[in-house]
Amino acid sequence: MASIKSENVSVVTVQDSGEFDVENLYPALFQCFAIIICGYVAGRQNLISSTEAKGLNTFVGTFALPALIFMSLAELNLHSVNWMFLLAVLIAKSIIFGAVIIITLLVSRPIHPGRAGLFAIFCTQSNDFAIGYPIVLALYEKIHPEYAAYLYLMAPISLAILNPVGFILMEMGKQRDASITMMETNSRPRLQMIATIAKNIILNPVVLMTILGVIGNLAFSHEVPLLLAGLLKVLGSAFSATALFLLGHRMVGKVHTLQGRGLVVPGILIAVKLLALPLVTREVVSLLHSGSNESDTVDLSTYGFLYGTFPAAPGVFVFATQYSVDIDLIAAAMVACTFISAPFMFVSAKMVTVTKMKPSDYLQELDSFAFDISIIGIIGSVWLLFTFVCSKKYQRLPHKITCCLILSQLIGCVGIILWSKLDRSETWALYVQFTIYTVGVYSSRLWSALLAVVLLFLQCRSLCFVLKLLPYCIVVGWGVPIVAVTIMMCLQRGSIVEKLNPNFQYGETDTALTLFLLIFCFIVTVGCLVLHQRYQLRYARYMLLVDGGTSQDEATDVETDTETRNSNKMVNGASSSDYCSSGCNHKAVRDIEELASPTTADGGDLCPTQFSCPSSIREQCHTRVDQYHIQSEASEEPEEDQQVLQHQVLLLLLACSMFVGIAFSIWTLVMDEMSGIYVELAFLDASLNFGQSLLVFAVFGLDTKAVILPLVRRWRKFWYKTSTVKLPDWEDLNFETRHVCDQFVLHHLENCRGDIAKDKRWRLQMYKKVFTGSALIDWLVQAGLARDRPEATQYASLLVNGRVLRHIERLYHFHDRPLLYTFEE
Repeated sequence: MASIKSENVSVVTVQDSGEFDVENLYPALFQCFAIIICGYVAGRQNLISSTEAKGLNTFVGTFALPALIFMSLAELNLHSVNWMFLLAVLIAKSIIFGAVIIITLLVSRPIHPGRAGLFAIFCTQSNDFAIGYPIVLALYEKIHPEYAAYLYLMAPISLAILNPVGFILMEMGKQRDASITMMETNSRPRLQMIATIAKNIILNPVVLMTILGVIGNLAFSHEVPLLLAGLLKVLGSAFSATALFLLGHRMVGKVHTLQGRGLVVPGILIAVKLLALPLVTREVVSLLHSGSNESDTVDLSTYGFLYGTFPAAPGVFVFATQYSVDIDLIAAAMVACTFISAPFMFVSAKMVTVTKMKPSDYLQELDSFAFDISIIGIIGSVWLLFTFVCSKKYQRLPHKITCCLILSQLIGCVGIILWSKLDRSETWALYVQFTIYTVGVYSSRLWSALLAVVLLFLQCRSLCFVLKLLPYCIVVGWGVPIVAVTIMMCLQRGSIVEKLNPNFQYGETDTALTLFLLIFCFIVTVGCLVLHQRYQLRYARYMLLVDGGTSQDEATDVETDTETRNSNKMVNGASSSDYCSSGCNHKAVRDIEELASPTTADGGDLCPTQFSCPSSIREQCHTRVDQYHIQSEASEEPEEDQQVLQHQVLLLLLACSMFVGIAFSIWTLVMDEMSGIYVELAFLDASLNFGQSLLVFAVFGLDTKAVILPLVRRWRKFWYKTSTVKLPDWEDLNFETRHVCDQFVLHHLENCRGDIAKDKRWRLQMYKKVFTGSALIDWLVQAGLARDRPEATQYASLLVNGRVLRHIERLYHFHDRPLLYTFEE
């Protein structure tokens, strides 16, 4: 049932999938991505310079986009609008908008309101006109032609209601940055700053034209005079191509930011935009019963889901440029979001055409898909366990928790295979399959949450505290799923006759329990990640202040690097904010000098004196940690021991998997009619749930040194009857090696030792005059003894062969890594 009525629009119910013109999707998508590529090529070949691109950017933001907005709003018939559907879209976008702002403000240190506002706009403002309109028109032109008009109604939700909130935050950040630069933080009156913010928002071309468009609609009765309409349409028609072209042009030289830590923030924004927004929109539209009947509600909810899959609008990049907030990050995120959204939009558009389904219509395909992905998941799990055993990571934290997570994922994959292959006529076989599968899936969710908790406590408490919690983690991670499965099977005594989705074998009881567990684990995981980031950045800022009065601007620039350096100093001792056990009552406010004390900064003292721990508790802490170190292998890579960034990325991926599971469970509980989007979500949930081990493999499975280096060590022990490095005799060295060693000892050794050799406490042992391999490489390049790092590595390898320096445990030759070395005496 259509919600916008006109004389030329007939009411058609989505019954026949043949009415959809899916073939028009290909040219619509091709147009958008071809223009983006053209912009990238033009910038790459310097056909359009950066200065010329700025002129195009001004044209798009000041003329083309405002004209398009004015025409879109001025020509709409506002009296025949389904306001309930628009309200549902507003609520959905507001939920995402507010959540992004809150989380960004909680995580960012120092607080940057401009970044929070820009990220919220990125996650809620879709590319309605350049990409969305061709796709919607191609799909709904025959059955719901009025759906294309909804884009002009939904655009003001962002432009006139949500975006002004983001503009306020960006103006606040801009004014704050300007005040800091001019050293006028306390001299500028608040009322003057508020007036400036209000003035800039009102005069913003986008907001101004949104207001004028509504006024024009009322004044012209949604029929714009021909003379004015001709001018505005010409300007508006230039927006899509120019904005997409600029988007591609801006990516020149920015692709390198999409690697390492530069992938984390864009990845989170893209996941929220392409995953969270469509799911939330679909759920809100369904819960509010936005349509005139059930069929109309299903149509609108699937349309809302498709609308949410549209990538972020190019206008967001314009806002980032206007306010000079994370321009490169937004440019990279927008292009990545646009290309990632292409298959997602295409699949969603195809599934929109499927209606009136039954479980039997897709169950066989889901069964086959789940079986295949479980086989791959088992292979990935076995490889991960093998790498963790070879590298002895399973004996250390937090990898010990990660191993439990991998094992639970392996059990879940085995349960899926049994679900696919066991004879359902045997009750005992069904119980065995249900027990193995459910314990594996439930425990994998719980171990994900426990991993986030352990990471947080390693940051804000200590290794001792986490070791004391390990037995409780085991009880929760394995005991709770076993108890839940036992209770469920006792309550449901009958056998499972019909083969349904493996997640919901016992119907609503299973679904409700799964939903509760997913919500709990999702909240714990996300909450711990937010708190971990806050503690991490707080410690980084403290150390910046201690290291010589770093200015606020400098602190902001180097905060990321300091965060990376300090995030790895947690596993084997207390960090600056650690305390050894729950009985340690440290002061809420400590002097910065205490935070920067050598014992706390290096993580060597488990219970610093300022924590006022009783002597009995201190002895217990030392005993517990001593036993931990005896059981685990001595670390040769102290700076990379925890792999904090890798675990954070893994938890973010698992949180996305939980979010999809939550949406899928809610939809299953409240679903009245099965649609193609539900089937799409079922397959997406299967890939992210049954393939959890693939997510772990993507983060940890490609770390070849975790396997190769331990195997090399064991080969040395087998072949040379020792695990230490076997060096050639001095007489067997060639002339070049001996000459390099003699020259280094004669002219550079003392200077090098004085510059980089320091006393370093690691775990419970103090190493005298040691340095990392990376530090030596830096020194050799700076001293002019090598032109680059590869050449410096070769130079240092000669020094090892000549016995000028050695690894502290004589276990490794020289590597440009944070292994500890010392000069031979």
